[in-house]
Amino acid sequence: MNQKEYYQTLLEALKRTDVLRRTALCDPDVGKEAIYASGQLLASTDAAGLPFSDGQVLEETLGCEVQLVIFGGGHIGLELYHMGVRLGHSITIIDDRQEYCNAERFPQARCLCTAYEELFTAEQPWIRPYFIIATRGHAYDELCLRHTLGLPHSYIGMIGSRSKIAKTFSNLAKDGFSAEQLAGVHAPIGLDINAVTASEIALAILGQIIAHYRLSKNSVRLDQQILHRQATGESHILARIVAKKGSAPCEIGFQLVRFPDGSLAGTVGGGVIEAEVIRALHQMAENTHLEDRIQRFSLDARKAGSLGMICGGEVEVLFQRR
Repeated sequence: MNQKEYYQTLLEALKRTDVLRRTALCDPDVGKEAIYASGQLLASTDAAGLPFSDGQVLEETLGCEVQLVIFGGGHIGLELYHMGVRLGHSITIIDDRQEYCNAERFPQARCLCTAYEELFTAEQPWIRPYFIIATRGHAYDELCLRHTLGLPHSYIGMIGSRSKIAKTFSNLAKDGFSAEQLAGVHAPIGLDINAVTASEIALAILGQIIAHYRLSKNSVRLDQQILHRQATGESHILARIVAKKGSAPCEIGFQLVRFPDGSLAGTVGGGVIEAEVIRALHQMAENTHLEDRIQRFSLDARKAGSLGMICGGEVEVLFQRR
């Protein structure tokens, strides 16, 4: 399978479920990888598959970055946006009112100013997003809930009083939505912190969402923009953290990508370590004979200072030509 097909398969699988990635870390197969869902092989970068022992393979559970899809650009939507930006989340704002859904109000969000009824007729690029329903009216909230329940998602939450929620759930149950589907909706939305102001309500909502996605402590969250670009078949060189000891400011699964035009996307933790990785990426781009390899950055007590680390540690980075 070629690289384009591999990443297209990964992208489509992530829209439905988490994916297991197995990567060979030992020569002569270092850098080869395969992805699985529900125990079934989906795709491999090696036509022969990956018949390696567990000791030679890194296994990671792959998800996608947290994407907040906020229905309603009012006061609560605005507070959710500001906090979401600080948390580094991808954000989409949806409202049918231009004054509440525009780039000036939400400069770092994707704004969809359209009728809610029309929104769901078009395919969206979301990958199991976190849906937050906070429109200006009960009818719109119910409409959005009806549609989002039928879409792949990681979370659905809806603002409203208990009486409004009970009525909404009753309407949906009459129309065939199951008790299991409705039980998965966080309503009233957010942690119970007696929130009153828009800022407090937004904090309660995002606190609940953080608690939800942090349940998967070892999950690797992939950058959606990088993944979509990989799925086009564009060549690139990938640097992935595959091992870590000590206090390096990164986690296994962090990745940095260099594209043919020299542009970079992602991160391996920043600082001097990232600068060293960027240098290695550029060297690999210039020297086409360099193959996939693992490079170790030692951050012991003697060397930590030179690499910007005080407590020391060790990082291993897998460089892959794709």
